[in-house]
Amino acid sequence: MVQFREIPFCRIDMERFRKHFEEELDRFLCAESFEEAYDALLDLDTLMVKYQTMETVCEIRNTMDVTDVFYKEEARHFDQIRPEYEALENRLQGALLKTPYQEQIAHYTGKEFFDRARKKEQCFSPDILEEKRLENKLSARYSELTATLTGETEEGEVPLSSLNVQMESADRKTRARYHRIWEHAWAGAAQELDEIYDSLVKVRTRMAKKLGFQSYTQLGYLSMCRTSYGREQVAAFREEVKKQLVPVVNQLSKEQKKQLGVEQLYHYDENFHFPDEQFQLPEDIIEAFRHIFGNMSKETAVYFDELAAGEYYDLKVRPGKINGAYSNLVGRYHMPFIFETYDRTPKAFSTFAHEAGHGFHSYLKRSEPFGFTEKCSEDLAEIHSMSMEFLIWPYLDTAMPEDQIGRYKYQQLKSALAFIAYGCAVDEFQETVYDNPNLTPKGRLEVWKKLEHEYLPFRNYENQSFLSEGRFWQKQTHIYKWPFYYIDYVLAQVCALQVHVRSEADQKEGFACYMEILRSSGKYGFAETLQRAGLKSPFEADAIRTLVQKVISELDTLKV
Repeated sequence: MVQFREIPFCRIDMERFRKHFEEELDRFLCAESFEEAYDALLDLDTLMVKYQTMETVCEIRNTMDVTDVFYKEEARHFDQIRPEYEALENRLQGALLKTPYQEQIAHYTGKEFFDRARKKEQCFSPDILEEKRLENKLSARYSELTATLTGETEEGEVPLSSLNVQMESADRKTRARYHRIWEHAWAGAAQELDEIYDSLVKVRTRMAKKLGFQSYTQLGYLSMCRTSYGREQVAAFREEVKKQLVPVVNQLSKEQKKQLGVEQLYHYDENFHFPDEQFQLPEDIIEAFRHIFGNMSKETAVYFDELAAGEYYDLKVRPGKINGAYSNLVGRYHMPFIFETYDRTPKAFSTFAHEAGHGFHSYLKRSEPFGFTEKCSEDLAEIHSMSMEFLIWPYLDTAMPEDQIGRYKYQQLKSALAFIAYGCAVDEFQETVYDNPNLTPKGRLEVWKKLEHEYLPFRNYENQSFLSEGRFWQKQTHIYKWPFYYIDYVLAQVCALQVHVRSEADQKEGFACYMEILRSSGKYGFAETLQRAGLKSPFEADAIRTLVQKVISELDTLKV
């Protein structure tokens, strides 16, 4: 197989690409039979996979090192041509919605594809091309700015990603000191972070107005292609979280304070539940997960062996590498690429499992005739990843000492509950901001402080600096780059915990439930996929209360 580092990169010539695309689109529109339409659609898909492969290779190599001059320039080129590509995709979606062969095509793509296409068609017009280019430019600036932040340590200036180990140290004084270094670095970028986001809110609002929407919130929901629910259901869900989950997490944090023996729990203590606990996680995470996936199932074993053989991953910590993690499909080579800065902390370990879950879904979908059928709504995509964080539990003895497994599980479960509250705060923050685009940067900070108090009442900041000003959200990449992509994580967490509960009761049944979700995602929407897998929708009455009770019961058994 071709290893990732060997993949040749070739810049997309948009003029030639557009001409070829339009020729195949005309052939699709003029097809006199389903077979002709299907053949033209295959050729269109091949073109889209070509574009997406080159864009993905460019993105990966650019995010590996944002100071690399060649890929920095190529990334800028994609920022310029992406709106033109999206315009071509939009024309294809319009053609698909008008074709007399829709029913036959849906046999291969699923009806959900057409439901998503109807939403996507409303999200684009040639009138917003310049706004899309500006949005891409601002988004790229955020990535570059945050990737190049450095902290002043005894060893000199170092990239912030290299501070993670000390920020997660079992020694409280050490992690407090390095959190201050981290915070000082972000504080130096505060003004530019405000300016970038203010510009993003304004340009997105202009796009929404040009497309006929009252606010970007409406456009944001359409862009996420949610076919099973709207903002009213999400708002009701958030209220249930405030009522049923927040008080429980707040109580757990009080117990955590007692466990740690501290008078005040600060933000840098939130991931610590046991005094002087230092997890011994594997240095070679690829080898550790080779054992985990090798034991999990035949499918996961083959998937991970291929991923490892082609070195479709980048896990190293180094200057210029962006903060964050992702799994992107390199379409033409039918392999996902996993990107992360692995530093042997529990968070980094579970993050790798998370991204490997995304990759597993991409790998399973590669046998389908059309590349675009690999895509599904993000609420489903995050179930693939978040469930995998728990599905690895039976195999943790290959990755850490036996006496640490119970504590790792406790920490992860408690953090999962707290994350649901945090994710709701992010979602309500974005809705408030885009419904009120004339808020000043200072006004947005006040909105965050209010929401943080409502959803995360246990959170305290030791220093009057960057975070205490209401800036915690500015480190959340999604808020800048992928607006309204966050409640998806929350809904997925609720579903992933259900998969976990089922797996704990019957490992085989839990994995079968997970595989059903993977196979149904994209072909079916969020609600129908959950129904097929036998899971309860997060929007159902008492869904949150019932789940919280089950998780609390399990946490009680894990206390050591």
